[in-house]
Amino acid sequence: MKKHVKPIFIFLVVAIFITSPIILNKTPVLGVDGYFHYGRLYESAMQIKHLNFSMLNLYSFQQSGRIVNALYSPFLTYLLSIILLVAGSWLKFQIIINILVLFLAGLTTYYVSTKIGFNKSISIGLGVIYLASNAIGSFLIVSGWRSIGLALLPLIILPMIDMLQGNVKFKNAILLALAVSLQVQGHLLSASFAIPVLIAPFIIGFIKTQHKIAMVKYLITAIFTAIILCLNTILPYIQIAGHNTLVPPTSIDVTANIFNPFNFLSTSGVPLLGNHISIVENILAILAIIGLGIIILFWKRLSILSRILIISGLVYFTLGSDLTPWSSIQAHLPQIMNFLQFSFRFTLVGEIFILLGTTLAIKELVTTVTFNVNTTMTFIVTILAIASTISLTGSVSNNVIMNTKNTTTLAQSGAINQKDLILHPINGHPVNTVVDLMPAWHNKDLSQFINTVDRTTPDYLPINKVNHYLDYYNLYTAQVSEKHSLFTKKVLTHGVLSISWHQNQRHDIEIPAFVYENTQVRFNHQQLKAATIAKTAIGTIKVHGIKGYNELTLQYESTKLSTLLIIFSDLSWLFLIVFLLSITLRTKKLNTYNIDTTK
Repeated sequence: MKKHVKPIFIFLVVAIFITSPIILNKTPVLGVDGYFHYGRLYESAMQIKHLNFSMLNLYSFQQSGRIVNALYSPFLTYLLSIILLVAGSWLKFQIIINILVLFLAGLTTYYVSTKIGFNKSISIGLGVIYLASNAIGSFLIVSGWRSIGLALLPLIILPMIDMLQGNVKFKNAILLALAVSLQVQGHLLSASFAIPVLIAPFIIGFIKTQHKIAMVKYLITAIFTAIILCLNTILPYIQIAGHNTLVPPTSIDVTANIFNPFNFLSTSGVPLLGNHISIVENILAILAIIGLGIIILFWKRLSILSRILIISGLVYFTLGSDLTPWSSIQAHLPQIMNFLQFSFRFTLVGEIFILLGTTLAIKELVTTVTFNVNTTMTFIVTILAIASTISLTGSVSNNVIMNTKNTTTLAQSGAINQKDLILHPINGHPVNTVVDLMPAWHNKDLSQFINTVDRTTPDYLPINKVNHYLDYYNLYTAQVSEKHSLFTKKVLTHGVLSISWHQNQRHDIEIPAFVYENTQVRFNHQQLKAATIAKTAIGTIKVHGIKGYNELTLQYESTKLSTLLIIFSDLSWLFLIVFLLSITLRTKKLNTYNIDTTK
C-alpha cells in the first residue's frame, strides 16, 4: 500500500486543483444535465432519510408519480445520495463528487498502466491525462453522468489481459464480471458501447489456449455473476419498459453534433455545448493518428494487447466522427436520434484505449533504442499531464466566472431553453440568474434547490401511444410544471403519494400525475384500474372530481419476485466486496501481469 501513497496523493491534489475554481469562488457549475441528475439524487436521499422507499419518485420531478430513478443507475444513485446527505448542501456535494470522479479516473488508469508494463511515473502521468479528458472532465462542465462509468472504464482492460494470457481462474472470472457490472451500474448506454471490446481478446485467447473448457467455464461464470450484480439495474427497466409505453428520450439530430477526433488541427475544439473541455482532445487525436501509423508500419513488432487497444480506440473514434455515414444511418434508423443522440458518445469510450494503446505501442517500439526510454517518456507524459490539468482547470474556471456574473441566467448557464424552465422565488426574491439561485446551493435544506426550479424533462413518461409529431416538452410544461403547484402533495408511509385539491363544483379535471401499469390508484377512497384511467396526450390523469375535497393516492407495487431479485442483487455487491477483501488479505502483494509480446 505504501508504494501507492504517492500516486494517490498526486491524483487527489490534481482533482482538488481542477475543482479549485468552484471551491475558491464558492460558485457551482450546473450544466445541461445538472437538474435532471440532482433531482434523482435528491429523491434517493429523501427516501433514505425517511426510510420510505418506492419505485415512484415521491419527492422530486414535481411529485407527479413519475418513475425516473428506477430507470437510471438506481443502485449508484442511492450510494451517491448518501454522500449528499453527509455533505449537507448542494455546493459541498458538487465539490466532493467532482473530486471523487476525477480521482477515480486517475487512480484506475494508473493501476491499469502499471499492470501493462509502465513505470510509476508514466502511469501517474497517463492517469492525469485521462482524468482531464473530455470523457471525465465533462462531468464538471455539464454534469454528464456517463463520466462516472467512464472513470472506471480502464478496469475493463485487466480482463482483456487475462483472456489473452489464458489466465482464467475463478477469481479472474469474478473480476471480469465486476469490470462489466461497474460499467452497467455507471451508465447503461456507455456500457453497451464498451462491453463489445472484450469480444476480440476472448476469441484470440480461446484460439491460443490449450484449456478451452476452462475458458468457457470462465466466461459462463463471469456472465452469470455479472447478471446477478446487474439485476438491480436491469430488472426495473425491463419491468417498466416492458409493460408501459414510455416517452423516448429527446430526439436529437446525430449529424448536428459530430466532432471528428482526427481533425486535431481544428481550432473549434469539441462542440459540446460550445465548450472546449481541454487540450487532451488534441493530444488524443494526435495519438490516434500515430497509433494508426504504428499498426500499419510495425504490426509484427507490437504485442497483441497494444494492437487490440489501438484498433478498438480507432473503431470508437471512427464511429464518433463524420467518417461514419450518420446521415444515411439516421435516415434508415431514426430511433438512434432518441437513444444515441450524440455520436461523440463513441469517441468518449475510445479515449482510454487510444491513450494506453498508442503509448504502450510506442514503448514497445523503442525498447531496442540505446537512450533511456523511461526517462524520455516520463518527461513527455509529465509535460502533457501538466498541460492537461491546466487546460481543464481553465475550462472549469471560465464556467465559474460566467456564473458569478449577475447577467448570467440559469438557462444560459445550463444551456437550457428558457421555455423549459419555470422558476420560483426564494424567500420572496425572484430567481432568474445563477446568482439569484446561490442561496439554495448553500442552504442545508436540500429541497429549496430542487423546488425553486421546475426543469422540463418528459423522458420515460407513461403514455398510450408515442406520437413523434407532438412536442412533449411543451406539453409537460403546460400540463405538469405550470399546474403542479395548484395541488397539495404529501408523501405518506409505505411509498404512498397523496395529491389533493378542492373544487367548487363537480367537473372533469386533469391531474399533473402519471400512472404506470403497476401503480395502485385510489381516487376519493375508491380503487381505480390503471388500464381504465383516462389520460391526456402526455399521459397525465383525467378524473371527474366532486364538489369540495378530492384526493388521489398513488403507490407502486412491484412483483414479489422482482423485489426479491433486486434485494439479492444489492446484497451480492456486499458479498463480492467481502470476497475481494478476503483475497487481498490473504495475498501479501498484488498479482502482476506479464504481457505476452510474442508475435
